Amino acid sequence: MSESNFESYPPLFRPPPNSPFQESNSDKTEPLLLDAAIPVIDYFKCTTTTTTNQEVAEDDEKIICRNLISEVCRDWGLFRLVNHGIPVTLLNQIQEHANKLFSLPYETKKALFSSSTSSNIISPISYFWGTPALTPSGAALAKQRGPKENNQSLQWMEGFNVSLSQLSHIHYQDLLLETFRCLLEEYGKEQARLATEIFKVLGSDLNLGPLQSQFYLSIATGLLRVYRYPICLEPERTWGIDVHTDSSVLSIIHQDQVGGLQVYKDHQWLDVKPLSNTLIVNIGDMLQAMSDDSYMSVKHRVKVNKHEERISIGYFVFPAEDAMIQSTKYKPFTYADFRAQVQHDLKTVGLKTGLQKYRFTD
Repeated sequence: MSESNFESYPPLFRPPPNSPFQESNSDKTEPLLLDAAIPVIDYFKCTTTTTTNQEVAEDDEKIICRNLISEVCRDWGLFRLVNHGIPVTLLNQIQEHANKLFSLPYETKKALFSSSTSSNIISPISYFWGTPALTPSGAALAKQRGPKENNQSLQWMEGFNVSLSQLSHIHYQDLLLETFRCLLEEYGKEQARLATEIFKVLGSDLNLGPLQSQFYLSIATGLLRVYRYPICLEPERTWGIDVHTDSSVLSIIHQDQVGGLQVYKDHQWLDVKPLSNTLIVNIGDMLQAMSDDSYMSVKHRVKVNKHEERISIGYFVFPAEDAMIQSTKYKPFTYADFRAQVQHDLKTVGLKTGLQKYRFTD
């Protein structure tokens, strides 16, 4: 890695001056945990409407596929999605443009993607680093300093937070930025399509009515996070993102070929091996509450690498802010209530308590 590229890292992520860092030509494979044999769902088989003579048999196949989605969400809390219909060229272009933007000097990225524009309009794309905990405007959540603060470690990542509902409201003069914005807008539409169909399958198990489904999964809340995990000389001392569950209804992750995502299953951590042109779909806290714990929000984390950077793109979608989540195991709450509680916990104690705050006690 060239010295100049370290200028793109936040200062705390850069090797010390005159450090003996040099890229190794030896085997770059990091020690792996047991590889996760994550169930695979064929989106095409689950959603295609047929008009052929084989219609009955293919409808049976669709039913089997949809039942499989429900089954793996109960058992794993996530699955691998293939034949999802998102063009490979779109994924490659986003990856290419993300690489170019992340490689800009750190101060340039901060200036380009500040949380508000010169006209005081909230920017749909913000830059953050060191923590995935953000305010609704996309700024890093500042922790309160005090005796109760824990020593939560810096998380070895930087990213762009993208509010999809606001993305069409601004256009950039810079060609690279404007192309990136257009690519993200197109990708967001593709992800909204997938999330809507997957939630339709899972929602049928929850006996949600049309109006309830509309508020329990609100496409207007969708956001993207484009992450870069920089090279770390001491990867055993930190995490790209520490163990957590997502607050979303659904999260859909595209990762590059470097790897680093791990999930918790049957009391052990498993590596999620990257596979080309596949997506990882996982259950979030909101769907766990809606389903009375039938579907469990999956714990996951991201390890860092001393040899290679990693880029991933996450799509997250939530309920409408004022949608009341009602179930037998949790006190009624809105997503706005939940988010406020999470942000309060992160500020004060540095940890997300999540659904435990709303669970009925025996």
